[in-house]
Amino acid sequence: MVDVVIVGGGPAGALAGITLARSGVRAVLLDKKRFPRDKPCGGGIRHSVFRRFPDLADHLKRSVELHTVSRVLMESPSGARVLAEDDGPLYLMLRRIELDAALLDRARAAGVEVVEEARVSAVRVGPAEAVVEAIDGRRWRARVVIGADGVNSIVARAAGLFDESAKEMLAIDTMEETEFHELDVPDHDTMYVAYGCKGWPGYGYVFPKARHVDAGVGFLVSFYKSTLDGSPYELHTRFLEEAAADGVVKGRSNRANFKAYRLPLGGPLARTHADRVLLCGDAASFVNAYTGEGIYYAMVTGEHAALAAVEALARGDCSAAGLAGYETRWRAEIGHELADSVRIQRRLFTNPGMADRVIRAASLDRRLCRLLARVALGEADLRDHRWEMAWRFAFAGVRARIRTRRWRARS
Repeated sequence: MVDVVIVGGGPAGALAGITLARSGVRAVLLDKKRFPRDKPCGGGIRHSVFRRFPDLADHLKRSVELHTVSRVLMESPSGARVLAEDDGPLYLMLRRIELDAALLDRARAAGVEVVEEARVSAVRVGPAEAVVEAIDGRRWRARVVIGADGVNSIVARAAGLFDESAKEMLAIDTMEETEFHELDVPDHDTMYVAYGCKGWPGYGYVFPKARHVDAGVGFLVSFYKSTLDGSPYELHTRFLEEAAADGVVKGRSNRANFKAYRLPLGGPLARTHADRVLLCGDAASFVNAYTGEGIYYAMVTGEHAALAAVEALARGDCSAAGLAGYETRWRAEIGHELADSVRIQRRLFTNPGMADRVIRAASLDRRLCRLLARVALGEADLRDHRWEMAWRFAFAGVRARIRTRRWRARS
């Protein structure tokens, strides 16, 4: 028996492993793949990840080819655009094949036993232990199981934590990571985000990386099934063709680099822990519903899950009550941010007119424009700037109406 079995070797699982090992807890980490392995993802993360995890900063800078952007070109459903700039870096672009391998290497170095090509098929929780079983019959016994196994989490289902209603807020996302000689952008220091893509409840994005462009679109699965025509790749190529016509990208799509995947956009699950079980990352829907970014939240919740496990093991109480400190931890740090992201998404994605008004207002107020970008990318807290953004938005609306009247009077 080991203290903790971690299911999933992405950023959430790796951070859980690193934190457990540093606390002297014996952990085994299982992943169905062999690393380095690729992962469907836009590959963007807030620059402040270095402040949040300073002990990992140097390792990531050495091991991962990072690209920093300081400008965001935002487009509304009607085609209105605004370019937001900041004095410092706004966002980090990276490849998941490199990031995930680098974090898993750090977990190994810390002392975590990593077992690759271990596809978990079942998790059984009993009064004295949990048993994790792989499809090939191998078994691991542990006092606690940390589920970091993604949106289709077997751990979440086994623990009775998966919420069927969460399916209504699943998005189908596309991504294509293609080298510059095939797909490029005019300005490698600017990322592009289209809100309410073509007036639909969704988004499109183009992220420049060190040697690649990552681009894609996202729509709620329910909307995709009921309204949209065409396969995910057809919608993806249509977006890139229109982006090329608008000068956002140069070149063409490469089908070989295309992936479609599901992303939870409804906010965290109602419960993220149970007897002997903790969920982190996408397994518990820790994804920003507004931006679709999940790497940062995976790292944060992986660390918090591990710290909660350490405390529970020390007390000898790994029941749901003994692990309840996990909820307190993650809610204190990122709970309100994720709740705000759900509210923003529901207002902007379902109301193209609102998205238009926000972008047009930002084009008239440089400070509002910068705040909008910083909040969207996680570099500023909406609650700290809510009232300033509200009055600036209102004032920009007045300015817009005055301009319109003057234009009409002259014409």
